[in-house]
Amino acid sequence: MILRAVVGMALSWAFAQLSGIVNQYAAVLAPSDPSNLTVDNPALFSVGDRIMVYQAKGATINTSNSSSYGDITALGGAGLFEFNTIVGISGNTLTLQCGLTRPFNLSTPSTARIQVIKVSYHPGDVTITGLVTAPPWDGQKGGVVVIETEGTLTFAANIDVSGRGFRGGLRSLNGGSSSACDPSTFHGDANDQAGRKGEGISEWLSTNHYAYRGKIANGGGGGNNHNTGGGGGANYGTGGQGGWTTCGSRGLCPGWNVSNSGTGIGGAALSTYLSSTNLRLFMGGGGGGGHHNNEQGGNGGNGGGVVILRAASINGAGHQIIVSGTQGVQNLGDGCNQWGVSFAGNDGAGGGGAGGSVAIFCSAFSGNLTIDARGADGQNCSSHLCACFPDHGPGGGGGGGYAAFSQANLPPGISLLLSGGQNGIELTPLNENQYGCTNTGNCISDVPSRYHRGASSGGAGGVIYSASFTPYNSCPLSNTILRRWEVTSLPTGELRHTWEIKSQEPIRSLSLRLRDRQTNAQYAYTLPADYEGSYGHSLPPGLYEGLLTAQTASGNAINLGTKLIPHDLPFIWKADQLYLTSRQGENFFLYDVSGRLLVAGVTPQVVSFTGLAPGMYMLQIGTQMHRLYYWR
Repeated sequence: MILRAVVGMALSWAFAQLSGIVNQYAAVLAPSDPSNLTVDNPALFSVGDRIMVYQAKGATINTSNSSSYGDITALGGAGLFEFNTIVGISGNTLTLQCGLTRPFNLSTPSTARIQVIKVSYHPGDVTITGLVTAPPWDGQKGGVVVIETEGTLTFAANIDVSGRGFRGGLRSLNGGSSSACDPSTFHGDANDQAGRKGEGISEWLSTNHYAYRGKIANGGGGGNNHNTGGGGGANYGTGGQGGWTTCGSRGLCPGWNVSNSGTGIGGAALSTYLSSTNLRLFMGGGGGGGHHNNEQGGNGGNGGGVVILRAASINGAGHQIIVSGTQGVQNLGDGCNQWGVSFAGNDGAGGGGAGGSVAIFCSAFSGNLTIDARGADGQNCSSHLCACFPDHGPGGGGGGGYAAFSQANLPPGISLLLSGGQNGIELTPLNENQYGCTNTGNCISDVPSRYHRGASSGGAGGVIYSASFTPYNSCPLSNTILRRWEVTSLPTGELRHTWEIKSQEPIRSLSLRLRDRQTNAQYAYTLPADYEGSYGHSLPPGLYEGLLTAQTASGNAINLGTKLIPHDLPFIWKADQLYLTSRQGENFFLYDVSGRLLVAGVTPQVVSFTGLAPGMYMLQIGTQMHRLYYWR
């Protein structure tokens, strides 16, 4: 038998696939104007990129040393987002196709915390094949997933940004003082002996505002001295209050009542600032840290991040979008010897992080999809895994987040988890002699408050309907869409491109830019300005990033699509055998044209085509897909 085959790559076979971190993030670090943004890393972007500008903070708060501390006095640009396109890059400045229309705080980016996010944009169908996430919010950028497709978005895995929003406050410095029951201090230095506040939509004014029980907008307050719990973070729902001080300190409390102690105040709910006509997307607030003097206190939990999806249709396929808050994790010393745990020992516990937010702009749904925007539970304390001491402050629960839809009602197949987190409890009083603990000296009678010690749950989240996408898209995408772009790497060393473009306006020019990922060498080509065409060119072997851009008659530069293009075939043919020898230790899969798996293994390997019918086959090596034509 004589085998003849045409070997090529089909990088657009079946669908685009997403997994891992699918966006790029750059912080706006210098005062900018609505059309020109100065960022920390412009190398992440190219002309024609679809981007989203997102502002995490910008609210101002009451800063008086009173129970009003942390109340929001003006929202500013907190939570604003807007889509755009890059048309120019000069130094660290990105020039936008259209000026931003929403009131971002561009003159004060250092406190507004504005970031530019490269959108994961797809002109055709796309499938989430592995867990999609975002880098954790680091104070300047991260915490957001944004995906757009003109086709169907299919879930074969989850999107998860739980705990990747605003950061929880750290537990206090290790120590105690005579101000054990002082509820009158609402802000103070981070180096004082009080838990730190969880992060929220208002930036800290100075180090003198990092700690103590006052909330900071939707960030939960820290526990004041002595062994009080931190408040929960907030989003749509309010954060829960932290738990009371120890019984041994009650003599220092007004009226000898531990309920008068300086517990962490829960973050402020943001539900009153949300509407379908002026949508904002908030990260979940961080929980406040507990106070500790035995090296066994708890940190506040992180809030959930933000997910934004726009698609012609969505198939949930039973998967989830997770933007829930999380509990704080810490190591407990001084005889406890517990590492990486989410509870406190003989000290105050941390508040739970709040749920984040999800916005879905889509008109057609199939399958089941769960959105989890729950607030995290506050930490428990007085753990039996440590010494058997009672009377410590549990953490408050985190508030629930929210989901926004462009539809007027909950889409079919969508399930929502929006509850606030439960408050933590003191563990040892649940059974006085459990674990050998005898705590008959507890100063609180055997009532429910004996276990939660004043800590409360977070408030429930909510839902927003009829959110139009138009207000957040100052530069609407052109009606020019890439329907197909296939790249074939030929044995002659030529790279051949075939494409199909749908457009309601004339295409003035079509350009291709390739960058070698190893050498950084760049190549530019001008392709025929055809709606459907083919173009070939020679190219040295290598792994390339490709960008296809169209210039339309209206003057718009449109990024039609990007591809990762390997131009070194990792196999050779000999008779009826396919030799996969040029790479070591990579998984490979051979499919027939219907997608049925025929052979799977690890390179190097020899695959026999003896007995297979003539026709087209698909070979996947690692993450790359190759199309094989086989006939006798």
